[in-house]
Amino acid sequence: MISQFFILSSKGDPLIYKDFRGDSGGRDVAELFYRKLTGLPGDESPVVMHHDGRHFIHIRHSSLYLVVTTSENVSPFSLLELLSRLATLLGDYCGSLGEGTISRNVALVYELLDEVLDYGYVQTTSTEMLRNFIQTEAVVSKPFSLFDLSSVGLFGAETQQSKVAPSSAASRPVLSSRSDQSQKNEVFLDVVERLSVLIASNVMGQESGSMKSRFTAL
Repeated sequence: MISQFFILSSKGDPLIYKDFRGDSGGRDVAELFYRKLTGLPGDESPVVMHHDGRHFIHIRHSSLYLVVTTSENVSPFSLLELLSRLATLLGDYCGSLGEGTISRNVALVYELLDEVLDYGYVQTTSTEMLRNFIQTEAVVSKPFSLFDLSSVGLFGAETQQSKVAPSSAASRPVLSSRSDQSQKNEVFLDVVERLSVLIASNVMGQESGSMKSRFTAL
């Protein structure tokens, strides 16, 4: 069970912050963690730290700090494994794990966290299982390459070389299951209905229910 999860840049800027239980002091905890981390002597910082009844467990991946906090007696090895799987998961869905990709895909990262963790308890970290629940598509920025310049001919015309560009399949994000279908504009609504029925002058009954609807526009 964890209380918070956040991602910091190499300079300590908070990129992602998620508080699952509301018992750990808010966003100031991220700043506290970075101050303690940079205040330690040496280059190798411990992956587990303790301060004021709170445990900080973190890993560093692609110059990012992935951190969880907990006030419970939880095995640090299980939390390190969770952080490692989260790093893999974010890399799968965002195409790669870095400060730029996280900043461009904030909505996707929060949606993944909502599905992976419920009130601080792990639900699943399977990439394939999450495909059925994730609706947000990744925003991928094409990296600059000198090869792109060589594909531009006279007056900006496309050359034959541009048709044999190398594959970028290794950095493509995971697509949700809805992406495999034809593109549609869908709106999901939860309609809650409440009825008041007058049976007699001194008897009144109430009934409530809910209905889920989906509207699809081609």
